[in-house]
Amino acid sequence: MDLGADEGTEIFAAFDAHITKYMPHNPSADTDKVYGAQLFMRAPNDMMGGFYTHLTGVPSQLTAGSSVSRGDLLGTVLRHGSTATHLHLALVEIIGGAPNGTYRGVDLYKLFLNTANTDIVTTVTFTQDGSPPVVN
Repeated sequence: MDLGADEGTEIFAAFDAHITKYMPHNPSADTDKVYGAQLFMRAPNDMMGGFYTHLTGVPSQLTAGSSVSRGDLLGTVLRHGSTATHLHLALVEIIGGAPNGTYRGVDLYKLFLNTANTDIVTTVTFTQDGSPPVVN
């Protein structure tokens, strides 16, 4: 999911997680599709994963193996060329848990429609059966 955001918008962790892979921003490798830092993370129980990209200014303590708490700063949105500034965020439910579980993409678009540009925090529960998350 691409979430439009101004250059420099701070991005915060959506959930408690451990960083499984971190690819720092390498400006010389930027293309129109792949640019900025990339963070891959999984929830502490390994039942949900997230992928953030098009970031810069990632705090130096964020490395593979480090942990973040919901609300921790992950970096800021990067501008690249003529591409509209945005954050790319992908969430997956890992049915059965990592590493051998079944990975299913999570579509939170309808939830974001109701809470975008607000201070509303929406808590959801994943049922581990492939159905959409349940709003608590």
